[in-house]
Amino acid sequence: MRPPRLALLPVALAATLAGCPKELPQDASPEQLYAMGREAHDRGDWQRAIDALQRFLFQDPGNQNADSAQFLIADSYFNQDQYLTAANEFLRLAQNRPAGPLADDSRYRACLAYAELSPRPELDQEYTQEAIDECRSVSLLYPGSPFADEADSLVTELTDKLARKVYLNAEYYFKRRAYDSAIVYLEHLLGTYRGAGIEPAALAMLYDAYTRLGYTQEAEETRQRLLREYPNTPEARRLVESGSTASPAG
Repeated sequence: MRPPRLALLPVALAATLAGCPKELPQDASPEQLYAMGREAHDRGDWQRAIDALQRFLFQDPGNQNADSAQFLIADSYFNQDQYLTAANEFLRLAQNRPAGPLADDSRYRACLAYAELSPRPELDQEYTQEAIDECRSVSLLYPGSPFADEADSLVTELTDKLARKVYLNAEYYFKRRAYDSAIVYLEHLLGTYRGAGIEPAALAMLYDAYTRLGYTQEAEETRQRLLREYPNTPEARRLVESGSTASPAG
């Protein structure tokens, strides 16, 4: 015979409570809160870590472990995929304690958080630019930081994304034979994002746009630049093989 449902409620409730994290003690000292927060962070209980460490900072903001607590709070948000909040928390530490031992790490982690929010090239790139700004600040403010090289590499990657967005705008107009508008975007790209991975394709499209509009001198200057700066690229080879007009890369 099956027991009535009401008879099962105490068992179910006990099981549920056993699986729930214990609330933080109301009378916990700052030292206890910090220890509980670190322990929760170490085992991946991100929200408990945030709760404990925020209470710790509220009770004793001048504690010697305050920087560590703030960093762990930010890292906990990051691990919950709350990247915008994580970036703000990392920057709070970096800006409040610019000479602290975790300042460069915090700047770099803010960059990583913004990079996680960076969308596809055709979408708005506000967070991409935020990531670039924070990563650049690592090398600028902390040139000896162990995170400087990684930050610089990420700047290159994210800058390529910004350049790609401009290229897609140019391509949009080029395909619609609005060559003057395409040229505006391409000249902006080539003047702003020197060395970007999309630069050979941009030069090839610019050459083709100039050619179709009959701008002979500008076309030849662009052709020479492409062959001089990127001689081994597919765009340069296509230009040489065609003998005249280069087809823009898609």
